[in-house]
Amino acid sequence: MDIGSSFTFMFQDRDWLKKILIGGVISLIPIVNFAAMGYIVQLIRNVRDGEMLPLPEWDQFGECFVSGLYLFLVYVVYSLPIILLACLQGVGTFMLGGVGDSSAAEDVATMYAIASACLSCLMGVWGLFIGVISPALWVRFAETGAFGATLSLSGWWSVMRANLGNYLIVLILFWLVLTFLAPLGAIACVVGIIFTQFWAYLVVGNLMGQLAAGLGLGGYYEPVATA
Repeated sequence: MDIGSSFTFMFQDRDWLKKILIGGVISLIPIVNFAAMGYIVQLIRNVRDGEMLPLPEWDQFGECFVSGLYLFLVYVVYSLPIILLACLQGVGTFMLGGVGDSSAAEDVATMYAIASACLSCLMGVWGLFIGVISPALWVRFAETGAFGATLSLSGWWSVMRANLGNYLIVLILFWLVLTFLAPLGAIACVVGIIFTQFWAYLVVGNLMGQLAAGLGLGGYYEPVATA
């Protein structure tokens, strides 16, 4: 894998600044930012397929939006256990508010605190699991363009096991870039955030594209309908 090129490839495109700024603005707008996710999916495909200038144009907004929406729904499904556990925790907090100040109430509060801590741990573990499989979900969706195929365990697991070494490299860089480099634009206020956040997405998109190329993926994708 060419890690260095993932940080600079976008600057080889003549319209790199315009494309990054458009993507940066779109990524900050709720709902509309699904298109930014779809744009990264297309970037993964371009890098996988060896495009000389893999940075996509912004002329397929509808397709990008639908792709991003499908990928978002995949994350929603995988997040359902966390949502369920959070609801249980919230119900317990609400019920605890109706308990009096007796000694029995203190015992109930203690038991709830232990249960709540366990629920929080479970949510944290599941959130970590989602984080670990995230690059595989993106690569799988770029390969198939299908909600069901991306959601299936066998789909993303095949991506992970095909080249575990490169996958671990991509995973580590995925979170380092998004955690530490993406927020750097806050130093330059809003304009900086618009640039650095989307630039970071492009970096991880390129890395995932290189991962897909190394796995020999491609040839299965059919554009999603935008009607």
